[in-house]
Amino acid sequence: MKKVLFILFAVTLLFAACGDREDKQREKLMNEIKKAEQEFVAKDFNLTLEKSQRLMNLYLNFVEKYPQDSLAPELLFCCAAVATASQQEKFAITLYQRIYDEYPNHALRPIALLEQALAYDNMGDAERAKPLYEQFLIVFPDHPYIEDVKHLLDMVDKTPEEWEQLMLQFENQEEFQ
Repeated sequence: MKKVLFILFAVTLLFAACGDREDKQREKLMNEIKKAEQEFVAKDFNLTLEKSQRLMNLYLNFVEKYPQDSLAPELLFCCAAVATASQQEKFAITLYQRIYDEYPNHALRPIALLEQALAYDNMGDAERAKPLYEQFLIVFPDHPYIEDVKHLLDMVDKTPEEWEQLMLQFENQEEFQ
C-alpha cells in the first residue's frame, strides 16, 4: 500500500512540475510578445517587415503551443491586424477564417467574419466580400454592427461614379439634419 501511495505521490509531483514548467514557458512567451508589441508601436512608428514578421511569428507560436488558451483567438486576431498593417491581406484573411472556424463561441467570431469581408472589399474583390457580408447578416442578425454591414453590402460593388453619387447624397442628408 505504501508503494502505491508513493507512486501516486511521485506521479502527482511529476504532473505538477510539468504544469509549472508549462506556465513558465507560457509566461516567457507572453513577455516576448509584449516586448515585440512595444517595439512594433515604438515612438517612431517605423513599421518594418522584420518587426511585423517577428511579432506575427510570436503570436502564431503562442497559438500553436496553447490553442485552447483564452488568449489564443485574441492573439490570432492581433496577428491578422499586423498582417493587414503589413499589407499581407491574404494572410490576414486566413487568420480571420481560422478564428471563425476554430473558436465558434468566442466574442471575436463575428468580427473575424466581418474583417474577412472588409479585407476582400479593400482588395477590390467584391465577389468574395459580398457573400461574407451576407453570411454575417444571416449568422449574426442581432449584432450591434448589423446596420453597418447592411450599408457595406449595399456599397460593395459600386463603381467610383456610384460612390461619388452616394457621398453627395449623404452630404445632402447631413445638411438637412
